[in-house]
Amino acid sequence: MSSTFDRRSFLTHSAATLGGVAMAGSVVDGLLANVAGATVGVNKGKPKIGGTLTVGLISDVPNYHVFNGSQGKMDASAFCVANALYDPLFVMSLNGRVALPMLALSARHNADYTVWTIALRQGIKFTNGDPFNAAVCVANYTAANADPTVGLAIKPIINSVTMVDAYTVAYNMVIPFSTFPISLAEQQIAYMAHPSSFVSTYSGNPIGTGPFKVKSWQVGVESQFTKNAGYWRKDGAGRKLPYLGAINFKTIVDDASRNQALQSGGVDMILQESGAQIAALKKMKGISYVTDIDAPRDPSVNCLIMNTTSTLNQYFCWAGEFAPTVPGTLPYILKGQAAPTAVQEADYLGTLGAVNPSTMQWDTTLKPVVNDLSIRKACAMAINRNTYFKVIDGSIGAVADGIYRKTSPFYRNPGYPAYNPAKAKALVKAYKSANNLTKVGFVIDTVSGNSSANQAFAFFQQQLAHVGITVTQRQLVQSALINGVIYGQYDCSTWNQFGGVDPSLNYVWFLSLNATASPTLGGLGMGALPAGTFIAGAVNFAHQADQTIENSMLKALAAKPGSAVEKTSWQTVNTQFSRVIPYLWLDTLVSAFAARKNIQNWVSGTAADGTTRCLSPDDGSARWDQIWKS
Repeated sequence: MSSTFDRRSFLTHSAATLGGVAMAGSVVDGLLANVAGATVGVNKGKPKIGGTLTVGLISDVPNYHVFNGSQGKMDASAFCVANALYDPLFVMSLNGRVALPMLALSARHNADYTVWTIALRQGIKFTNGDPFNAAVCVANYTAANADPTVGLAIKPIINSVTMVDAYTVAYNMVIPFSTFPISLAEQQIAYMAHPSSFVSTYSGNPIGTGPFKVKSWQVGVESQFTKNAGYWRKDGAGRKLPYLGAINFKTIVDDASRNQALQSGGVDMILQESGAQIAALKKMKGISYVTDIDAPRDPSVNCLIMNTTSTLNQYFCWAGEFAPTVPGTLPYILKGQAAPTAVQEADYLGTLGAVNPSTMQWDTTLKPVVNDLSIRKACAMAINRNTYFKVIDGSIGAVADGIYRKTSPFYRNPGYPAYNPAKAKALVKAYKSANNLTKVGFVIDTVSGNSSANQAFAFFQQQLAHVGITVTQRQLVQSALINGVIYGQYDCSTWNQFGGVDPSLNYVWFLSLNATASPTLGGLGMGALPAGTFIAGAVNFAHQADQTIENSMLKALAAKPGSAVEKTSWQTVNTQFSRVIPYLWLDTLVSAFAARKNIQNWVSGTAADGTTRCLSPDDGSARWDQIWKS
C-alpha cells in the first residue's frame, strides 16, 4: 500500500507517510532487477549532456514557497524534489553506515555525545549568488526550531546551533546522541535553504545550492526545474554536474496511473510504493526498476496507527495550542504559578472523544474505543497480516511484526499478537459486556484518490467485522490526513513510518515526557496528575506515553554505536510495542524506482568527491545531478 506520511515524511528519510497505509537506500548488489546480467541503473560510460527528465511522484507539497528542510513537511515524494533543489550536509554511504561529506566536511563529538562540531565546505553559492556558510546553517536551524511542526520534532533533540567560526557550527544536543550525524544526512533538516525564504511573508521560489532551480510550480500538478549552471559539484572525471538540462516532477496520486504513465512514455521515471504495482513492473517491456527490499536501511512499515489515548494531542493541550477551547498548563508554569487542577485535568482528559462516523468530525461527547488495550489487541489478532501481504501488497516485501525486519541487528522476536480471530472475538465480547455496549466501532482514515488505499480499507473492514468491530472509512486528502493525526483528531489511520539506516532516527516519534516532574527535571510540571504520569511528545502521534520505551531509547542514544547496550535497548523498544500495541503492523513498505531504458546512471550516485558511491536511491530520492538520457 503506498504511503502518505513516510519516515521521511515531515522530517526524515527515515522515519513517515499516511495513506499508504507519512520522515530513509539501496545497495546495487542487493537490488531486485528485471534485467539479468546487468547492474540496473548504473552506467559508467560518458554521459550525454542536456535533455529533460520527467518523473512521476505520489504527492506534492501544499505550499512551495515554504518548501525547505526547515519549514516543509516532507514525504518520500518531497525528498525527491528536495534533492533537486537543495544539498544536504551529509549523505549516507552505500552500506548505510557512514555519513559522507556533502555541504559538510566532517563531524566531531565531545566525550558524552552532547556537542557535535560540524565543519562546512567553503566556496559554495546559492542559485541567487549568495554564499553558503555557518550563518546560513544557524539560520536554517533557527527557522526549523521556530516552525510549528518541524520545531516539535527537533526540540527534544537539538538545544541550539551556534557558530564556531565562519565555516564551523556546533550542534548542542538536549540529550546524549551518539549517532546524530545520520540525522544530518537522512532527515529533512539536512537540507540547507537560503535564509530569505524563512520570512513569514515570503512568496518567491525556493532557493538552494542544489543542481536545479525553479522554473515553474503548479502545486498538485507539476513542478519544473532548470539546470543550475553554477552548481559546485563535478563528477569523478572532472565534468560539471548536473548532466541534465532540466527535470520535471508530475504528481500522479493513483498508483496504477503512475505505472501507466511510465509504460506509455508520459514520464521517464516513477516512484512506486504499491506492492501490487511494483509486482506489475516485472511485466513491463522496456522498463528497468530497483527496489529497496534488500537495502541497508530497514524499510518503512505499513501499519494502522491508533490514537491510544483517544484524545487530542495532549502535548499541544499542555502547551496551550488549543486555547481558549482547552486551556493550557504551560502559561501558568511560565509565570511561576501552579496551574489549577481543573486546567491540568482538562489538558490530560478534557479532550477525550472519538471521530463521529456520521459527521466525520472529532466529538468529545462520544465514548472512545481504541484507547482500550483489549480492543487494540483484538484488532491485532483479527487482521491476517499474511493475507494482507499477499492480497493487498502482492507479496512484495515481508510481513512485519515490529519496526525492524528480521535481518536487522536490532531484531529479536518481539512477541506481536498472532492472528487469532477466535480470541479477538472473545476480547470484543468481553469489552461489550464490561461497558454495556451492543456494538463496537471506530473510524479509519485513508488518503482519498488512491485505489490501493480503498482496497486496503475494504480488507480491514472485512477482517474486523468478523470479530465484531465495525469500522467506517474517512477519506481525506493527504495534508488533511496528516494534520488530523498531528492534532490527534483521529481514531485510527492508515500509515507508514519508521525504518531507516539507524533506529535513532525514530526517537522523536516515540518520545514521552514525565508529566508530573518539574520543568527543571525535564518534566511538564503538572503536579495535580497522578505521580509518574507520562504524556506523549508532540510528534508521538500514537500518543503512547510509555516509560519503558522512553528509558530504553535514552539508554540506546547515549551508548557507543554498535555496542551491546545500544542493541538490547532498541530491542526492548520493539518488544514493548507488542505489549501496548500503538500500531497494528502489516508489512514492510517497499519503495521502487522504475525508469525507461534510455534513462542512465540513476542508481548509486556519488558523494561530494564525485567517486564514492552513496545510498541512492535512498527511499524516496535519487541523485538527480548524475542522471542522463541516452
